[in-house]
Amino acid sequence: MKKQIFVIDDEKDIREILSINLSKEGYEVKAFSSAEEASRGLTHSSPDLIVLDIMMPGMDGYEFCRELRSSEAFRSIPIIFLSARAEEFDRVLGLELGGDDYVTKPFSIKELRSRVKAVLRRSGNITDSVISGKKLKYRGIELFPDSFVLRVDDEEVDLTKTEFGILELFLRNPGKIFTRDNIIDSIRGQNVYVVDRTIDVHVMNLRKKLGRYKNSIKTFSGVGYGIKE
Repeated sequence: MKKQIFVIDDEKDIREILSINLSKEGYEVKAFSSAEEASRGLTHSSPDLIVLDIMMPGMDGYEFCRELRSSEAFRSIPIIFLSARAEEFDRVLGLELGGDDYVTKPFSIKELRSRVKAVLRRSGNITDSVISGKKLKYRGIELFPDSFVLRVDDEEVDLTKTEFGILELFLRNPGKIFTRDNIIDSIRGQNVYVVDRTIDVHVMNLRKKLGRYKNSIKTFSGVGYGIKE
């Protein structure tokens, strides 16, 4: 079946350009001029991906993203923000709210098609990152949260509690980018002590312990960290 993509943008030209080009790639595209219109569209179908503008009349893209991420039915739909807001603050906010990628206008249609393919591949790929029973797996990395065990290529590796919490966060959310504040908020309830200035050190130590898989944890300059292809 064709993957379905919602394009939400108040600019007619952008909607038409994306609809034409993404349709040529074999996707089923539904275009909406507002978040409110897209919300009504969600009552009829659940897309595989949403390309979302931020600055729109009425509900903006950030608020629409918040609503989706708080919804049991739609929280897992990948979102690519497409916006003229190019400041680092805006990119970070978009990712913190649950966006999977952020593309700035003016944009290259070739790059956007590539980003769409990458996000869809990550969201649909259940072989690279598998939650199987009590185990989280990514390539040769196996994490057992209940028993606090990490195995790398079947060899057990010792982690600190903070390192374990960070790795578990990344493995449960492959393809997501986490800011330092995201990481702190996510693992704070696990009885670990971590502050912003030490996150980089924890990630550096964690990479060393992952051996030949150290590059699985990517650094995104000015944003944060995550496991991405």
